[in-house]
Amino acid sequence: MFNITFMERIYKIHNSTVKILFGNILQSDAEVIVSSDDCFLSMGSGLSRCILNAAGEALWQDARKKIPARLGDIVVTTSGNLKQKFIFHAVTIDEEYSKNRFAKNEVQNDEVHQFIIRNAIRECFKLMSVQNIRSVAFPSIGAGAANIPYNKVAVLMSDAISEFLMSTNKCYNVELYLYDCYGRMNTWDFLSFFEAFASAVSLSEKYLSNDVNSESQDYSGIEINDNACKDTMEHQVFISYSRKDSEVVRPICGILNELGVKYWIDVDGVYSGANFKDVICKAIKFTKLVIFISSVNSNASDNVAKEIALADEYGKIIIPLKIDKSPYSSRIDYDLSSIDSLDYSGREDFVLDRLRRTIQARLVM
Repeated sequence: MFNITFMERIYKIHNSTVKILFGNILQSDAEVIVSSDDCFLSMGSGLSRCILNAAGEALWQDARKKIPARLGDIVVTTSGNLKQKFIFHAVTIDEEYSKNRFAKNEVQNDEVHQFIIRNAIRECFKLMSVQNIRSVAFPSIGAGAANIPYNKVAVLMSDAISEFLMSTNKCYNVELYLYDCYGRMNTWDFLSFFEAFASAVSLSEKYLSNDVNSESQDYSGIEINDNACKDTMEHQVFISYSRKDSEVVRPICGILNELGVKYWIDVDGVYSGANFKDVICKAIKFTKLVIFISSVNSNASDNVAKEIALADEYGKIIIPLKIDKSPYSSRIDYDLSSIDSLDYSGREDFVLDRLRRTIQARLVM
């Protein structure tokens, strides 16, 4: 039997809270409940079946209009008889995955698992941001029919959730319900969830507690390491910007040089034309995070819009740095709607220090 009281925990990450608890997710007061399902939203067993039974025919009829979905998608439906505003269906399994999930090697399986869980959580928060929703209840995504090990689900969910909460100043109430409908687990088999989120809290506290370095530094003579001319893809940071804003990029490159972080930047624009798909797509695919220099120039750039779209598609961490008051272009706005930006048009020394700490925190995650 679960020691429910002992195993409930509330974690504070930046301005938000994450509550891990055992029990029935249908008892949650969150505005949105997330459910794992297949690409046809069959809702045939486990949690998804319980949600369907409670929500009623309206949920079933709404879901029929939105199939088939793709692996990693989030499908939004009515909540029917439930008190929630919506049900978010995380598609964790499709026909190809069902056939091949045991045939793939460990590296391939890990890539698929990361995609399923990280993409699902990122899309959930993106949709919540658009709908101005601030509370959500998650199950252990992918631990059912998708057969992703619980310890891996714990790490991937804690990484993705904490990554988002660290990127926004808004307050979110996140619940994570742990439940073993098959009766195969005991209390301590879920310990990895508590350990993973405790680690995320420790990292966020370390990031937020650092004193701001108020000393201004002169980056005017900094050397920009143009790794775009190299064949190797060893960088951790991709810089997306308009070359019209080249001087603003210099202090950012200076920070990366100080941190010893390799970055990819196209200084001369040699990859803005025919080579875009071959070179820049590869550079974004292999990076860990993308720094987007948002300006009236970059928001008017077709190539920058493509870079941000690719970064979002590949599930990369994006750090927007606004150097003027211009809004995001319509091609970029949705991809960045759930991410707070750093405003470089005010205290530049303060923002650069915050950028430094943000880069450090994201590369550790």
